Amino acid sequence: MGIFSKSETVLQLDRKVVGEVNLQSDTGTGYDNVLHIPFGVKKGRKVRVSVESDRPVDVALAYGDFSSAGHKEGMTEGTLGPFDTKDYTDMALFLGVYPGDRATVSVRVWTDKK
Repeated sequence: MGIFSKSETVLQLDRKVVGEVNLQSDTGTGYDNVLHIPFGVKKGRKVRVSVESDRPVDVALAYGDFSSAGHKEGMTEGTLGPFDTKDYTDMALFLGVYPGDRATVSVRVWTDKK
């Protein structure tokens, strides 16, 4: 992204709680300790993820075929990327904490705007 490039927000989460107790959770742990949030992108762009969390959280970005674009463990504040969207129009953000842990996370995912 150049100095004068503009950005386009594709996903915004404010104060999302990861790790709440949920005995019906698909994770089998009794907690919603892994969140999967799909979002749309345009082909050939660069995507970035900004994270702010009150506790360490694992962050991963995946392409539409679930291959990894990138990840970072134990984030409390920072930016991931840039990652190329390649020929994909669908991507997903994964947020995770250890079972029993809980984090309140704010996330912004954006791409460069051509």
